[in-house]
Amino acid sequence: MVALRAFPLLVLGVAILSPLLTYPFGRDQGVFAAAADILARGGVPYRDFWDVKPPGVFYAYWASFVLFGRAVAAPRAFDILWTLATAAAVWSLGRRLASKWVGAAAAFLLILRYVAGYSYWNTTQADGFASLPLCLAVVALIGAEGERGAGASSCRTAWAAALCCGACIALATLFKLTLGVVLLIPLLASLLAPDEPFRRRASRALCYLFGCAAILAIVAAALWRAGALGDALEVLRWNAHYSRLRPPMPMASSPLVQTFRFLSGLPHYPFLLPIGLLAIIGLCDLAFRPASARMRWLLPAWAGVLIASVWAQGKFYSYHWLPALPPLCLLAAQGLRAVGNVLRAATSPRAARALSAASILLLLAILSGAYWQALGWPVRYLTGGMSCAVFTERYDKYGDFSLLADKEVAAFVRERTAPDDRIFIWGFEPLIYSLSGRRPASRFIYTVPLVTDWSPSEWRRELMRELERNRPRAIVVAHNDVLPWMTGRYDDSAAQLMAFPEMERLLAGRYREVERIEDFGIWQLR
Repeated sequence: MVALRAFPLLVLGVAILSPLLTYPFGRDQGVFAAAADILARGGVPYRDFWDVKPPGVFYAYWASFVLFGRAVAAPRAFDILWTLATAAAVWSLGRRLASKWVGAAAAFLLILRYVAGYSYWNTTQADGFASLPLCLAVVALIGAEGERGAGASSCRTAWAAALCCGACIALATLFKLTLGVVLLIPLLASLLAPDEPFRRRASRALCYLFGCAAILAIVAAALWRAGALGDALEVLRWNAHYSRLRPPMPMASSPLVQTFRFLSGLPHYPFLLPIGLLAIIGLCDLAFRPASARMRWLLPAWAGVLIASVWAQGKFYSYHWLPALPPLCLLAAQGLRAVGNVLRAATSPRAARALSAASILLLLAILSGAYWQALGWPVRYLTGGMSCAVFTERYDKYGDFSLLADKEVAAFVRERTAPDDRIFIWGFEPLIYSLSGRRPASRFIYTVPLVTDWSPSEWRRELMRELERNRPRAIVVAHNDVLPWMTGRYDDSAAQLMAFPEMERLLAGRYREVERIEDFGIWQLR
């Protein structure tokens, strides 16, 4: 019966999320797709390809290619299924913490807020994939802290739930390292639990820690066995320096302004403002509830910790806020419920029902405007109202990134090389590897770690050894791609190449430039 009642929401969720299937890859998705291709050939993260992300997102893309075939739409389809699973977990949380109606409303708001508030560049990201294990961790937390009975059976149930909670938090960190801070919530919940012996509270806290540590130890052991643990630790050390870089955006240094933009959707998505306002109302409603109310602290603590983790990163990329969407939408559903309670208390039952219905219809109309603003042209493309060429041009430019240029370069490389040939990209365009179907000649699938001031000099020597051993058939050099928020430098890849004499000599001695496509120079082996 529960499955039958959930079926309409499932169908609605698929319909709302379906425009994701039209989205192309951006730069980050190109990194993940290129990494997934290496995994499919038996590669290992960090040993066989370099990236700053934990391994979870690479295996998510690999799984999508296994399930749906090696196509651009495969990770998007996987993202749709993952988002629906996250919405189901949010529904379960809403039912446990408030009511079935709050759970259904929160799940609907999550789906809509995700697809209407984030473009192709910011969806199918590691941060978004982390939302599901975080939601499952909170479900397990409710089970652990709700089973604090005196009997041995209830203690064992609480310990099992605590182990699951810690394990789910570890899984979330395999998508985003900074999300490990969420472990503070169950630890404090257990240690500060009222009217319970300290021994039981401490044992639950240890279960949270052990569940998290066990998963991370298994992953570390797998990397060690594959000979990749040292490379992973090198990436962590590099990442510690990278995390101190700040993007050159006017508001990047103002966490409060960035949080306001996340809650309100302003300035780009004004129709999403009601969700943020309802979340604030829901937060106030929980604050004024009796102290005995069921875990009234959980949603504010969950949202607060995730917002603090974004502040700690300091870069405020749009997708960094994705893990905070589930608690935001649960708070918004709670706010919607609070508004209904006020109407029932202030008016007659008949008037309250009429006002509630009118309010919900108004909210749906505003959110429909948000959906159409963000997804009007993908919907028109899906329904045949826009040609493929016109649709693709809409995605062509994103800062220094050109989708059409990457596609044209990939097509040129395919024509001039054999399927078994290797190529090398000097720049931050690993999407070309994925689009061309050619293997990279080095584990450095983009050159950011080769040009920063804090990178080990050994990495450049390693690159030259790999290029000598693998002898790429073509080398693509990017121009006009200044990336100070990644490299800390204000020169482009071509200028950075001039400061790398060994690489310059390799190009001059063994390669000749055969084509220039937009901002890419293509060099072919003599």
